[in-house]
Amino acid sequence: MLNIPEDKLPQEFKDEARLDSLFSPVRSATVNPRDWDTKLASWKHMISLYCVNNGVYSFTLTQLGQKFIRNGRPPSCLGLVLEELVKTGDLQYLEDFLKGPQGWGSWAADLLVKKPLSWSLNTVKRTLFTTRVSSNRTYVHVEVIRQEAQKIVANSNKVLNFGEFLKYVNKDLSQAEDMKLLVHFLVREKRANVYNLKPNTFEVESFLIKFGTNPISEFDIALYVLEQNEKLFTKHVADLEDEISDCVKEVKGHLLKNHRQLAKTCLKKKHEIEKRLTHKVNALHNIQVLIEKLKDVHTDSNVWQSYKHALSAFNATLKETGLSEDAVEDTMLKLGEMLDIQEEIQTAISGPVSNENDDLEEELAELMKSEDESKSTTDLEAQLANLDITDLPELPNPDVSLKEASIH
Repeated sequence: MLNIPEDKLPQEFKDEARLDSLFSPVRSATVNPRDWDTKLASWKHMISLYCVNNGVYSFTLTQLGQKFIRNGRPPSCLGLVLEELVKTGDLQYLEDFLKGPQGWGSWAADLLVKKPLSWSLNTVKRTLFTTRVSSNRTYVHVEVIRQEAQKIVANSNKVLNFGEFLKYVNKDLSQAEDMKLLVHFLVREKRANVYNLKPNTFEVESFLIKFGTNPISEFDIALYVLEQNEKLFTKHVADLEDEISDCVKEVKGHLLKNHRQLAKTCLKKKHEIEKRLTHKVNALHNIQVLIEKLKDVHTDSNVWQSYKHALSAFNATLKETGLSEDAVEDTMLKLGEMLDIQEEIQTAISGPVSNENDDLEEELAELMKSEDESKSTTDLEAQLANLDITDLPELPNPDVSLKEASIH
């Protein structure tokens, strides 16, 4: 149903009794608020599913009704449902959706001239009159477009034409109008920028798109034009080489049939094609050289800009910190003086506090001297004690006279 997978269909769209209720006219919200809310939620979900699965971003009441035909008739409540979705912001009128800061060439005029008028008319219509739904008014499903925009992950440095953009999002030219709405949404959300090489017309190859916040620059345009010419001349060269090959085959064929004049005619044609080929090859070479030079200039410009930023950063840092050659020399001089003072302080700190150590040294010396003398006396007594005196003669008796002693 509606190219929607069976597993994604809501349960109420598989129930015939429930479908009868959904396709019937909606009751007033004041009379039966539950029925109103339920039916609105069901149709909101179903319309979103249809748009997502079929890549549809805009539609009229008539177009949408034809997709939901049942028993030969569209849903009776569909018009009121669409108007309610406009009020909730899920849908927008096409003329309101296209308003923005920039556009396909007429957005600025639409913003400055048409917006106040359409706003006032819509306001009066919604507040003073009963809403009458136009079957041919175009609605834009904003929520579906927002969801699709979130899926786009693009290279912000690459410029694409509209045809290349269609291939990028896997769409074809039959969906071009809806894709324009998607691009407009990206521009409005500042996620892309556009540029038309032919402002008065819209051509697939002349409408340029660049993703990201950076605008399309003169460099982008020049590089795009050169690359397109490179592709064109490459194709021309390939075609001319094929023509030369065909001429050679024709010459050989005529020679086999002994048609020498026809062979000469083909050779002349071959020579003319070779001249054209030479011109095309030279032009292609020049284009390729220009492309490389342009890229080099762009790269050099980026390097130069980085140098400028670095220089500005250096100057700002020097200005903020007061850093200069004189300041550094002065600082180093003061630092040397402070190191000398610190050395003197360390020397003073490591010195003795008083002369007490000298007195102690003298006392220790005296003690050592007395110890040495005591040790000498002790050694002498030990030697005397060990002295053997057994062989010495007996001492004379003091009571015996010298004469008596000599007699003995």
